[in-house]
Parts: sequence; structure tokens; C-alpha cells
Amino acid sequence: MSYRIRPACDQDNGAILALLQGTPQHGAVTLNFERHPDYFRGAQVTCEQPDVWVAEPKGGAGELGAVYNVGWRHLWVNGEVKSIRYAHDLRIAPQFRNGLVLHRLFRQLRKQLSEGEWMQTTVLRDNEASLGSVASGRAGLPTYYPHGTIETSLVYTRARHQRLPKDVQIRQTGEADLPAMAALLQREGASKQFFPYWDVSRVRGDAYCYGLNPESFLGLWVKGQLKGLLGFWDQQGIKQTRVLGYARGLRFLRHLYNTHSVLRGGMKLPAPGGILSYLTLHSVVVEDNQPDLLRLLLDHAVDRFHGRYDALVCGFFAQDPLATVPARYRRRLLLSDHFLVSYDGDPREQLDDRLPYVEVARL
Repeated sequence: MSYRIRPACDQDNGAILALLQGTPQHGAVTLNFERHPDYFRGAQVTCEQPDVWVAEPKGGAGELGAVYNVGWRHLWVNGEVKSIRYAHDLRIAPQFRNGLVLHRLFRQLRKQLSEGEWMQTTVLRDNEASLGSVASGRAGLPTYYPHGTIETSLVYTRARHQRLPKDVQIRQTGEADLPAMAALLQREGASKQFFPYWDVSRVRGDAYCYGLNPESFLGLWVKGQLKGLLGFWDQQGIKQTRVLGYARGLRFLRHLYNTHSVLRGGMKLPAPGGILSYLTLHSVVVEDNQPDLLRLLLDHAVDRFHGRYDALVCGFFAQDPLATVPARYRRRLLLSDHFLVSYDGDPREQLDDRLPYVEVARL
């Protein structure tokens, strides 16, 4: 079958949503990562400037064979703000997975990248199909250079009594806090690789911050000075993790597992077709990367959101000292491989030794 590789348009929304719905990730729990009701709204959250392409079968009656997004976002790289592409949402319909469409897509991608340009991407450790295809190093594909392991934690919420030191205050932020928040994000963000750069005033209605507002953060003050931030983001209006089914053993144990989760805290497993309940954390910074400050913030969040969400989702590179904090809670741990992707040599040689940062809310 022949295809036409072209930029996506608004009229493709329904076909893209159908494609995403038809490409679940199988395992003990079969999951589908969806973008209802508007794929392009979510694409503008992941990337400030989306660059979405589709493979349209000729004579395909409105269906799509594949989609991918390699849009740009502004990140701190070596202490400077740069526009970096993020490759994601590559989905190929099962009937088109013969290898030809993948090479056609990457041939088009080669034309899109400027000389020497590189991209970021992440692949779930359990996603053997992706690791065995795009990251395989086959001829015609760009090279995927390994650049760290990302630990994504689903930290289970629960009621807990927190006693803060006398000189520490934790509260929800507001409009008046935006200047101090911007200063902290810039100061700490510049010290890390890949920390997102964005003007916090954009939380007043910008598409890149859809669903956020000046109150979408918890701030930690020490002696009246802002020393830490932990943003929270309910993203069910732009993306959902839907459970499609369970392996036979887990299907029968689901109700027992859910009872245990109610008693001790945990991610409750919905009936097939249901959506997982979680709140995504973002813009996580503490002065000088102090784990003790993050522990205070996370303690507060675990209690504050108990009863509304089963879990809080946060992520760190494995070598980040802050990664030790979620490890102290009851959690579900997911591992992902982070790659720098290039046709023109190893981008890792361009980077200094700053700790890398991952914004899981924009993956």
C-alpha cells in the first residue's frame, strides 16, 4: 500500500484519536495512552511548537497509518535556553507495521531536521516493540544515544500528620507569588540539563499551560524566603491512561487488590474501560537540590490530595539526589530509557556535567 506523509491538520483529530486508541500497550495490565477530546490541545502542552506528521494511506477512507510529533520546547542546556525537539507519540497502526512505513517516516524526519540538530525521546523499559525498532540502530534510522534512566514514581496518597519545622511554611501559591516563583525556577532550572524554560505568567491562559493557573503550585518558604516549588496538574482533560483489560490472574484478584489499596493506599484498578486516578507533578525545584526540602513538600502533597487521587506522578533521572525522595514512599515504579537522537554524531559530547531533569507532565 502507498502512503502520503504530510503535516497533520485539525481535521485529522478524529483519525489520530482512533489510531491512538487502536495501539495499546500490552502486559499484565493492557493500557491505552489516550488524548481525548483533542489531540492537538495535548500536543501544545507537550511542545510549545508542535510538529505533527501523519502517514495517510492513499484511498484509505479517512484512516491514518501512523502519526508522530517532533515539536520544540525551550529548555535549559548547559546553562543557556535553547529550542530542542522532543520526539514522541509515534504510533503505527498494526496493519501497517511491515517496516516500510517506519522508514518512510524517518526519511521525512531527516528532511525536517537541520544540520547537526538533535532531539530528546523517552521509551518505557517495558515497551520492547519500540526498543526493538526505532532504537535498534537499523540502516536509515537516526542513532539513539542512551542518556540516562528515568524513574517515574506513582506515589500513593494517604492521610498523614505533618509537623513542619517552626521556620518552614508550605502553602498553595497565588498571583502575588509569581515573581518569586519565576526567580526560583530560573535560578534552579539553569543548574540542570533539560529543565523547561517558561514564563510563569503563561499560567494565566496560555495553551502550553492548559489547565494551570497561579494556584497550581505548592510553595515552601523558609524564614519567609521561597525555597521550593511543587506544581500539580490534573491532565485528564488532555490525556488519559485507560485500562483495557487484565491478564487472567489479575482479573480475578482486582477486587482484593483494590480493598488492600483502600486500607493501605495504592492505585485502585478500575474495571476494563476505566481510567487510572492520578495527579501529575511538575516544575519540581528546591534550593540547592536538597532532598529534605522536597520530602517536606511531598509529605504535604501526599496528604493534601488523598481522597481525590490515588497517586501522585513524579519523575527524576536515577542519578538525581532528589530521586531518593519518592523511593521512601509506597509507590509503583516505572523505568524509562532516555535517548538523544541524531543523524549527525553524538550530542552527548556537547553537554556538560549538570544533572539532567525530566518534566513528566510534558512527556
